[in-house]
Amino acid sequence: MIRAAVLGADVSKSRSPAIHQAAFDALGVEGQYVAISVDGRGFRSTVRQLAEQGYRYLNVTIPHKRAAAALADVASPLVKTTRAANTLILRNGRRVRGENTDGYGLLTALADLGVVVKAGQVHVLVGSGGAAAGGLAALVGAGAAVRVVARRTAAARGLGRGLPVRARSRVQVFPWTPAGLATALEGAASLISAVPAAAWQGSEARAGLRGLDRRAAVLEMAYGGVTPLAAAARDHVARYQDGLPMLVHQAARAVELALGKKPPAEPLLKAARG
Repeated sequence: MIRAAVLGADVSKSRSPAIHQAAFDALGVEGQYVAISVDGRGFRSTVRQLAEQGYRYLNVTIPHKRAAAALADVASPLVKTTRAANTLILRNGRRVRGENTDGYGLLTALADLGVVVKAGQVHVLVGSGGAAAGGLAALVGAGAAVRVVARRTAAARGLGRGLPVRARSRVQVFPWTPAGLATALEGAASLISAVPAAAWQGSEARAGLRGLDRRAAVLEMAYGGVTPLAAAARDHVARYQDGLPMLVHQAARAVELALGKKPPAEPLLKAARG
């Protein structure tokens, strides 16, 4: 029996249990996957308890990705670069290996939208947290130039510190103001939102979307209903996608890392959509 879980501040509505159960079914393995809401004070002890109980792997979401990276006994190169982990693979009751599949999920989801990230392309990434860190590393690793837009510009600048020195020149930071966002979006192939859906509620937050090229794609990591960004994006671009496909792709990669076998994406996406 494979046991696994997702940990976050509030994962009561998470689609991860349905996605990972579909992965177990597709691979023909017996498994149980649960969602566990935990605050920052209880995160470390919860991981240790689950490891001792024989859990095989854990997925980690807001706001614990940085804490997960710090908890790992062994970290992948991407976790070391981003200082954020969204997957913890557990062994022998105690040993913890940190992985980050956010970047893989992002690049694959963008490809689903018809955007194959390549050298010289410009992409705009909104956010400065753990999800943004994984996305930035993946985009820069594929050769893209990335304009990071954030309210906390100091935190946004910190995202690039773990990148190779030569890659840092391809990262620019813009303030999240109407003018800052509009300027960042000029000539961009995509807008990637790595902030909670509610962050786009105010009209001022969305005002800068006028800078979007009609041919650009918008990918929002948030999901669940019609978000403010989803509604606004329809007025500017033809291609929009919520975070479920990205969640599915990063989940499939996490399962592959933990079990050594990668499930097909289609049944996982069907389960995610409910």
